[in-house]
Amino acid sequence: MKFLLVLILFALNAPWAFTQILSSHFVTMTDGVKLAADVHLPQGYTEGKLPVLIQFERYWRSSISRKEPEIQPSLYGRDKLFSDNGYVIIIVDTRGTGASFGTRKSEYSPEEVMDAGEVLDWVVAQPWSNGNVGSYGTSYTGTTAELLCATKHPSIKAVIPGWSDFDIYRSPARPYGLLASSFIKKWGLYVKLLDRNRSLLLGSKINPVIEDSLKPALREHKENFKVYPMTKKGDFRSSTIGAYSYEECSVVHWKEEIEASKVPMLVLASWMDAGTAEGTIQRLEHFSNPQKILLMSTAHGGWCNASPFVVGDSLLPPMPLRADQNQLQLDFFDHYVKGIDKGVEDWPLITYFNMAEETYKTSDVWPIAGTSEMSFYFQSNYRLSTSKPIDSIGQDSYKVDFGVFTSKHNRWTTQMEGPVKNLNDRGEMDERMLVFTSKPMQDDLQITGTPIVQLLMSSTHEDGAVLVYMEDVDEKGKSTYITEGGLRLIHRKELEDSLAQFNLHSFNEEDAQAMITGHIEEIKLKMWPTSVLIKKGHSIRIAIAGADKSTFDRLPKHGIPELTIQRNSTQISFITLPVVANGD
Repeated sequence: MKFLLVLILFALNAPWAFTQILSSHFVTMTDGVKLAADVHLPQGYTEGKLPVLIQFERYWRSSISRKEPEIQPSLYGRDKLFSDNGYVIIIVDTRGTGASFGTRKSEYSPEEVMDAGEVLDWVVAQPWSNGNVGSYGTSYTGTTAELLCATKHPSIKAVIPGWSDFDIYRSPARPYGLLASSFIKKWGLYVKLLDRNRSLLLGSKINPVIEDSLKPALREHKENFKVYPMTKKGDFRSSTIGAYSYEECSVVHWKEEIEASKVPMLVLASWMDAGTAEGTIQRLEHFSNPQKILLMSTAHGGWCNASPFVVGDSLLPPMPLRADQNQLQLDFFDHYVKGIDKGVEDWPLITYFNMAEETYKTSDVWPIAGTSEMSFYFQSNYRLSTSKPIDSIGQDSYKVDFGVFTSKHNRWTTQMEGPVKNLNDRGEMDERMLVFTSKPMQDDLQITGTPIVQLLMSSTHEDGAVLVYMEDVDEKGKSTYITEGGLRLIHRKELEDSLAQFNLHSFNEEDAQAMITGHIEEIKLKMWPTSVLIKKGHSIRIAIAGADKSTFDRLPKHGIPELTIQRNSTQISFITLPVVANGD
């Protein structure tokens, strides 16, 4: 986070940044709420109509120095690249944020979606607009870019959802049905401070549209819903968080409208960033919009490498570099918004990073051609084998260690723009979990897709969690994190096939079932998708825990559950891996 702030401060003060023509405006919604919008015209612009790229921002559209408020903000990085290539850049403070008026009833609320459509009406009516609009962003703005398609506004020609939130219950608010306080509490405090005109960028404040308008706007922000208390209270996917449910505030809720827009998408995400890869794959599988996918192994936002096979304590540059990521996005917009043939339609459907091999692969189909299922079964003596167990009796018990954690810099903490590191030596944590390890591979094994874990297990408590980690173990016994999955045990009821398009479980209150202590239940869960090469001589390890101190609130709050995993000929527990033939 500190590294990013330094870069931002440098960019804001660099002399080359102050090149665009800036004007700030209020755009009035039909209910009278005024939204603040910055319009950046390209350097040297005098007249004519240009294509527009727009962002709907949660974290202030722009800020100014408290000491030198006369210095107006400008663009840098990706935004500046787009501006320098002839686009009008518009950044809008969403309802109840920045210099905009209004009150936030939820994040990504249906009101925000409707607001965006009205802003587009305003944009296409401006003298500098040629009526062709694209939208892009990272994290929150990546999600609002995709939600813009739900307006079905005819001006939208292309969007780039980067590291976006597809299903906010699954990721990042309540992964596995657990409360991810390590992220939500920090993020909730962060946006609360922003809504009160306080920033982590010391000495900065909201850039007002009109100086006298800022105070009354901030007064309206005081009624914004409280992120952390509402998320903590909202146990279930059907729970309301503010005025709407998690489902109503998720991209997946707008599937029909987004598909009807037929807007092409360039989707950027990372295997190692919360659940952004799962959302990317689910969109690819279930949304009919034309799509091109870039799945990296980076931290949130693509700013540094996150592959555990090369990243230890130190930071490494991303693959591809940020400049190349930005150029890819420019080419995409040039193709669809400007109508310049950049060969985008010939790009592969999906370009994805293969960890351990540390290179990119491409495919025009998903799942990857040649993909089949390979199951590894839990065996006696903590073994993992492709053969089913033959013993008529067999089980292993594990008393939950609530001190177990992944890393202080993991797939969930990176949502606050931090790195992902220290996942390359899991030995200490492995000793504190229940682990099953395969024999060394006789040949390379390529895994690409979503692993599924099926456990027959019991617990001494009515509620709790099971967390499952997949690791690579090298010839020296060093284990490296690959991916993970989990489930709050009360959510174990599986959806019928016809309903399970996106998830195996509803996470709704009406489907929640307390565990019967000591009673064996089937627990089936999806891990986060991944792509990794298990090299010849390496082993696969499955590590089971009941807590992740670095991420999730303790569950249950009292007592220490004991989990018992069955692994016999009639009660089998196993993991099914998507294996690609010939390592393609």
